[in-house]
Amino acid sequence: MDFSLSIEDNKALFLDPIVTYEKRRILQHYFENEMEITDNDRHILEKCPANEIETIALVGVLLGITTPLNVFRLRIGSVFKSDPKLAQKCQRCFSTTDVDHAESVLFHWEYEYDENIEEPVVDVYLSHFKKD
Repeated sequence: MDFSLSIEDNKALFLDPIVTYEKRRILQHYFENEMEITDNDRHILEKCPANEIETIALVGVLLGITTPLNVFRLRIGSVFKSDPKLAQKCQRCFSTTDVDHAESVLFHWEYEYDENIEEPVVDVYLSHFKKD
């Protein structure tokens, strides 16, 4: 059985919170080869649970949008020391205004997090940027 490096072909892997290696490998393939994602890929990535910095960053870069959650993904990726190219790409994708807006939305007391998608990203974000 061949392993496809396609997001769409591996939808079940991308939606499974337990799977990490395969997600990261496919996302790295897209990033390293500067591949564009399809609308179907986009829908899958928007629902993709991730709790590792590299995977979070890769999802953020591939989505390439400045929604509050994605700004958190990009900011997390901007401090990823193991891949300077990925960190630099993340840094170029958001502004301080984007961060301020994202924090005002995601840290609002009435905001309800999706426990598989948003909670891990917010937890990693807090551990890097909101230390007391």
